[in-house]
Amino acid sequence: MEITGSLFLSLNFESGTLPNSIELIPAGVSIQGRDGRKWKNGQPQKVVLNSMARLSKLVIDENHATDLSAPKGGASPAMGWMTNLRTGEGGSIQADVEWTKRGEQAVLNKEYSFISPVFLHDDQGEITTVLRAALTNSPNLQLPALNSEQPEKNNKEALMNKALCTALGLSESATEAEILAAVTALNAAKPVGVQTQTDTTKVDLAAYAPRADLNAMEARAVAAEKQLADLNAVQLKQKAETAVDEAIKNRKIAPASRAEYLSLCATQEGLEAFKKIAAATPAIISTETQAPEGTPPAACGGAALNAEETELAKAMGYSVEEYQKIKEGKK
Repeated sequence: MEITGSLFLSLNFESGTLPNSIELIPAGVSIQGRDGRKWKNGQPQKVVLNSMARLSKLVIDENHATDLSAPKGGASPAMGWMTNLRTGEGGSIQADVEWTKRGEQAVLNKEYSFISPVFLHDDQGEITTVLRAALTNSPNLQLPALNSEQPEKNNKEALMNKALCTALGLSESATEAEILAAVTALNAAKPVGVQTQTDTTKVDLAAYAPRADLNAMEARAVAAEKQLADLNAVQLKQKAETAVDEAIKNRKIAPASRAEYLSLCATQEGLEAFKKIAAATPAIISTETQAPEGTPPAACGGAALNAEETELAKAMGYSVEEYQKIKEGKK
């Protein structure tokens, strides 16, 4: 089984000079990462051949966006492209780089100082294939497993993710969104102000991922939900105005009643009901000058109907009294 790993190497270059060649895997049969994990680079030439057989150009992205952002629909623009993978002195693995404009500026401006290769390795830790690399400033390897093709079950992060999914009653392949949803459901099910036995087994997500990352994930989810709700509200309002104005144009309702009908269409259910009524209602308003929009009906000891509303009530099969009750009830 092949699984993925990651190293962080310094981007060494002279000030003002863009590096056109980088080292991806350091020399030496035994390699140790900053977090203590160890890999083997005993067959560097085979690694080069395997890597170039997959793709002729391997991407360099920003902060592992290909593995962390792209699977969730986020952007993962290329900062550069690696070509001509080869072995160097001592068995190191190197590559030429074709920087994109974005990557060129990021490196020249010293926005990033490290290159982090992502590679496949077998169960014994033998590196087999370089997949891609990333520009980064975080030499801390306490990160989720960088793996978009195979599950990584033998490293620390994968074991913690497995334990978290088990505690939440989820499958080991559960997504980040499913994990967050399960935790939210657990917190929502807890009675407010009541100390329950489940408090002693409450899942602490901070034990499995940095709190800052969890907060950022939660903030993104809340922002996305609000943005969607706002968009739906705007679209519903536009649809309601279109439907009501069309009914006025076709002389099915009076212009003076526009605001009231818009209020009836404030929900999706109300809008659908209005559309059905408007579709079944013939043109009942005369072509004579109508009262201006917003003109209230004459009051006769109650909410009396004007002439247009009386005609509309008859067309809908309601008595004047019944329509008055419906109208008052909607208010």
